[in-house]
Amino acid sequence: MQSKTLEKTLEAQDVTLLRSLIHLAISRLRDESAADIILFVGINGRIFDSLIPEQLNEREYYLLNTFKANLYKICSQLKSKNLNISVESYSNGTLIISKVGDAAFLAVMITRDLDYQSLQKVITDITKWSMIVNHIFQLKPLSGPEVEDYPEDIKEELHKLSRQLFVQSFAHTKQYRKNFKILEYLKKELAGIVGVGMVEEVLTLSFNELGTAPQYMTDDLWPVLVEKVADKVKGIRGEMIAEEYYKKWVRDVDRLIRSFV
Repeated sequence: MQSKTLEKTLEAQDVTLLRSLIHLAISRLRDESAADIILFVGINGRIFDSLIPEQLNEREYYLLNTFKANLYKICSQLKSKNLNISVESYSNGTLIISKVGDAAFLAVMITRDLDYQSLQKVITDITKWSMIVNHIFQLKPLSGPEVEDYPEDIKEELHKLSRQLFVQSFAHTKQYRKNFKILEYLKKELAGIVGVGMVEEVLTLSFNELGTAPQYMTDDLWPVLVEKVADKVKGIRGEMIAEEYYKKWVRDVDRLIRSFV
């Protein structure tokens, strides 16, 4: 009798799922390596995804700014194929650059002190996840002939990610609808304050500063975004109007969030 067991996994068949899967992968890398900051960056300097704390401590701030200052040089070395992996140790921590295919790289920043053995383990973790992210980024299947030549640990991680994506896609449905309801509310509010033509610019800048997109927002990120939007309004309409609407938006967004519970 044929088995009716359903393998609950999911492939990254479109851009939204691709981004979700990459975010899951770099999150797993962060957990394994205990990294403080991770960025997935194209060799043109475009940041595809990132894991950055909301509040940076002194060491994290130093490493992130060191990376930004050297971004052009890193991209040039990757374009010329003279760089596969780079480890830079500073008084404030370690910055590791790992090539992901021919079009991107991972930048991993760790503020804790690393002895030789700890550093070797971190490099092993980053190398493994660079291969996994590269596989995902090329939109290759997560199982079957495309993964047969990989080591067992990489095949296992790809399967886990596929399963996790399936679970999150179902759990994410309500959050997705909630996020776009809040976004629509903010768009309508902004249109009456800064004009329709400025709405997308204000929101795009605010989401970019937050390092995420509307569909990936969580309940605790919305108040942070509202503050960033209010800061943009302050520069356009003045402090009094910005403060008035900031208080209103905080109340209304909180109400919208609770309405989905």
